[in-house]
Amino acid sequence: MDNIIFWRIFSKRSAICFFLILLLFFISVLRVGVTATADYSKTGYQGNSLRLTISKQRGTIYDCNMVPLTNSNRKIIAAVSPTPRAVTAISSILQGEELQNVLALLRNNKPVLCEVDEWIECDGIVCTYVYGQSDYIPAIHLLGYTDIDFKGVSGIQLAYDSILSSEEEIYISYDCNAKGEILEGATPHLVNNTSVEASGVVSTIDINIQSIAEEAASAIETGAVVIAEAKSGKIRASVSRPDFNMQTIEENLNNADSPLLNRAINAYNVGSVFKPCIAIAGIENNKNNFLYNCTGSFEIIDRFFRCHDLSGHGIMNLRSAIAHSCNTFFYNFAIEIGNEKIYDIASSLRFGKQLEICDNIKTAKGNLPKKEKLENLAQLANFSIGQGELLLSPISMLTLYSAVANDGAYYIPSVVEGTLKDGKFTEYQKGNKTQVMQKETADILKTHLEAVLLEGTGTTALPKTVTAAGKTATAQTGKYKNGVEICQGWFCGLFPAENPKYVVIVFSENTNRQTQTSNQIFAQIADKITELEK
Repeated sequence: MDNIIFWRIFSKRSAICFFLILLLFFISVLRVGVTATADYSKTGYQGNSLRLTISKQRGTIYDCNMVPLTNSNRKIIAAVSPTPRAVTAISSILQGEELQNVLALLRNNKPVLCEVDEWIECDGIVCTYVYGQSDYIPAIHLLGYTDIDFKGVSGIQLAYDSILSSEEEIYISYDCNAKGEILEGATPHLVNNTSVEASGVVSTIDINIQSIAEEAASAIETGAVVIAEAKSGKIRASVSRPDFNMQTIEENLNNADSPLLNRAINAYNVGSVFKPCIAIAGIENNKNNFLYNCTGSFEIIDRFFRCHDLSGHGIMNLRSAIAHSCNTFFYNFAIEIGNEKIYDIASSLRFGKQLEICDNIKTAKGNLPKKEKLENLAQLANFSIGQGELLLSPISMLTLYSAVANDGAYYIPSVVEGTLKDGKFTEYQKGNKTQVMQKETADILKTHLEAVLLEGTGTTALPKTVTAAGKTATAQTGKYKNGVEICQGWFCGLFPAENPKYVVIVFSENTNRQTQTSNQIFAQIADKITELEK
């Protein structure tokens, strides 16, 4: 009787022990499987087949020369069958813990996915390329990023999500028996619709010019650099500072510098880079010969408006006033021209309006004071030097400087050349050219802006290898930190001066937080692009 009870207890305990051992073994295998395949695979049975999903697919954003800006990181993924030849081959490629994890899965008579450094030609192993994101994405604020489901969240990724997004997957399919075991000798089927990744958006960005802009912009803590073709308005580089890593988005949400903000399309005080707009109105209305004696200040109604040179510039004409950025000249020049004619030029440049730079992406509207407000001479004086209520984005400034560079006309700035779908290219319709001034006016203004770099406030912006023209600005914000006013620095320029090819906008949100001035950054960009094109 005692023997019977003993064997019953022994059998029961043995069964429990066996179950626990089996459970621990199962957990161990599961952990190995997660280690080996978590990054890119999921397994599923469909009828009499086993399916290993490698990755979802998404369309590509290209630069203007068809260089992939997204989907630029290429990996080789190997699907390894549990056959002796496949095991031998993978054992010669992998090593250490990674190899042990893969072998543990193969012992269960199940195929496994793993990343390898080289293409493997072997029965029982199928290799495929998988294209995904690298840690670095150029023009990240413009291109944007996706969520974990490969859906666009910002920038071009969001604006063109309907074209870039796809439900297609890269996967390996194996024929199985009723027990879910791979049929011996069955050939695995690779499904990889490469047309999905080949489709997408062709941007206007030139990766070489973008790289130059990003390097130069690193001297600015918060700000933006934009480079566009003068004759087309196509933006070849767009940088917003600071940048961010799409892998650590959450770390940027509470950052005081707002890294996720695209400062290229946001609106700011502009200061003296606005003065060429006043100059256009003056030249077009036969005021080109206007003279003024700057004494350092000028009284309007009951208030003194000062020049940055408190000792005064003396007798100023339009050329010298632009070159030396004489404020009192422009106060009086604007009053001489009249608010209506100045407002009409500013409006024709689309200041105070959103600019649609591609489908579903627009600049900030900014602010252009109403014409009636400019009837007040004090308001007009502030407006004439780009201060007061005027707010514009760096991209919005392109219309003014592109018109000067392009015989008086501009195109709305654009960031997309077109879209690709099933091998068909559809061009983005950027709109018609807008003529703002006569060619003669643009030529006069161009020479005045060249004087800024040759003899005026912008001598540090003069490149070493190419002629250039442009305008400096230090815009007051009325905001203070530690008793010091926060000023925004600008340089808007074009080169070569005689026949401009590029327009460059450099913007610094706080001149106290940059290691180079906007002038110096422009000179560096102009020299490096010139060297690149040689």
